[in-house]
Amino acid sequence: GRVIRQVPQGQTPLWMGERLRRCGLRLIHPVVDILNYVMLELGQPMHAFDLTKLKGSLCVRRAKIGESLQLLDEQTVELTPVDLVIADDDQALALAGVMGGHTSAVNDQTTEIFLESAYFEPIGIAKTARRFGLQTDSSYRFARHVDVALQEEALERATSLILDLLGGQAGPLTSQEHPEHLPKSAPIRLRFSRIERVLGLAIDKDLVVNYLVALGMNITKVDNDWDVV
Repeated sequence: GRVIRQVPQGQTPLWMGERLRRCGLRLIHPVVDILNYVMLELGQPMHAFDLTKLKGSLCVRRAKIGESLQLLDEQTVELTPVDLVIADDDQALALAGVMGGHTSAVNDQTTEIFLESAYFEPIGIAKTARRFGLQTDSSYRFARHVDVALQEEALERATSLILDLLGGQAGPLTSQEHPEHLPKSAPIRLRFSRIERVLGLAIDKDLVVNYLVALGMNITKVDNDWDVV
């Protein structure tokens, strides 16, 4: 997450608005439009809270028995302990990975925001979205596995666009991570002999390593081959 203060009132640039329209998304608010734009670029859904409407600190937790939440589309849903929510010290503010809440939504008077970028477990998000009949752009992506290494990159991209297109003062990045619960990437065995058989040309081993590293992959040499993550 990140706080951005002193965000001026502005408009979504014409070029961005047109690209969003062509992708089937309507314009909502300049900050929300920027987050949607980055979601289309990178595949990472994000959410913006009006910072002045938050009470205390934010957390991700299971909903409490009898808890309800008014969503951005203004419908109120009755939550169960199966549902994951983003909450402050007082109440649930958003249905995690599915839809934000009406209470903490940004509007034309918002000048201070809290940006949230997260990874949520896919099956739980899919169940909640299906139970409430909410097939949103966010839930569609989370239910199909968002890249577990994408959250910070997407947040930095969104921050850069907000500062460039609107303005404001960005605070430091804050992070909560539980590596033991994150999905692990299994290594893929790349056989040197198979490269030539499949491609029909020989590539020097050093070049193979250079290409894979340049693509952001982690490589471990195993005899004449490599394990690639």
